[in-house]
Amino acid sequence: MAQDTLLKGKGKLREVRRTKIRRLSVVVDLQDFLAPPIILEDFMKLQGSNPDPERYRVIDLEVLVCPEDSNVVLTSECAKCPRFIRRYRDEIHCVETLT
Repeated sequence: MAQDTLLKGKGKLREVRRTKIRRLSVVVDLQDFLAPPIILEDFMKLQGSNPDPERYRVIDLEVLVCPEDSNVVLTSECAKCPRFIRRYRDEIHCVETLT
């Protein structure tokens, strides 16, 4: 996580945090609902082939670790946060108020 500093609004010093986005491809079994989702690379190692589209779906997820509370969140959830500035390439930019 990279950090920059800038001056923004009402004389408060704010720190801009840049957090990398992680992309995951997850395989979901459509016939066995009790089977846990598995990462695509692990599925290919175990099965030796790509998932059969009749039985499995591959879901692409974009996640990151929130710098405020250290929870893993979807990138789409960041837009709801009041500290969110923008998404730029493979990063989420948000601010933290310094006192």
